[in-house]
Amino acid sequence: MKFLVLIATVFVLGRSNGDASSTNHSANQMGTPWTEGSEPEVKASRPAIGHMRTTMSVSCSLMNAPGENVEETWTRGSDGKVITDSEAEFNITSSTEETTITSTLTIGATVNTQDDTYTCTFKSEDSSEWNGTAKVYLFIVTPHNATVKKGELATLSCVMTDIVKNLTVTWKDGQGKNITELPGHSFVNGINVDGVQESTMTIKKAEKNATYTCTLHPYPDETYTTPVQLFVTSSAHFVGSSAILAGLFFVLSLW
Repeated sequence: MKFLVLIATVFVLGRSNGDASSTNHSANQMGTPWTEGSEPEVKASRPAIGHMRTTMSVSCSLMNAPGENVEETWTRGSDGKVITDSEAEFNITSSTEETTITSTLTIGATVNTQDDTYTCTFKSEDSSEWNGTAKVYLFIVTPHNATVKKGELATLSCVMTDIVKNLTVTWKDGQGKNITELPGHSFVNGINVDGVQESTMTIKKAEKNATYTCTLHPYPDETYTTPVQLFVTSSAHFVGSSAILAGLFFVLSLW
């Protein structure tokens, strides 16, 4: 009799342990086991740096996401606006990889007009919340064209304002050739001084009208390009000769 009771006890304990093991290692919505004790954590994307009134994106990733449905929301820092995906100026997308949920907010050009912060909030079914904040920094680029006489020195420039760090700048001609490869051309990258950086490009002897591009690199994989114009007029010698000829014709017409 005692032997039968012992067998029954072992059988019951075995069933109980099996059930507990199944609960601790059940698969979550991402299709991979969620280990209890792995604390969820939010990691925001690097600051977005770009030209004012251009479309930009920021993102947040919830790592070690809990094994349940998670709601995602975004809030703009400047005015506390809660952003919804139904608004034309914004777009929210979500992707899942293993135990990480990534929410990406795209900010339309028409509303991207000032430096701002965007806070992402992940909320679970039990009302637990995890937050992260992504920053957006905007700058303005003003191209300075040049008009010179043929054969003269010409200087073009790009002035960046409201910048938060030194920007790498490259210059190219209309065919996409780097200025450093063109004889008689040189440029200065410039540095950030109180939020303003000026990059200049010099042509030693201007020959004809041309369009150059000033390209800024907030990050190695991000670029913003602005065209800068060179206008070349007749040379001083040609203008002087024309004036002399015009004067002679005028004198002859009086005879």
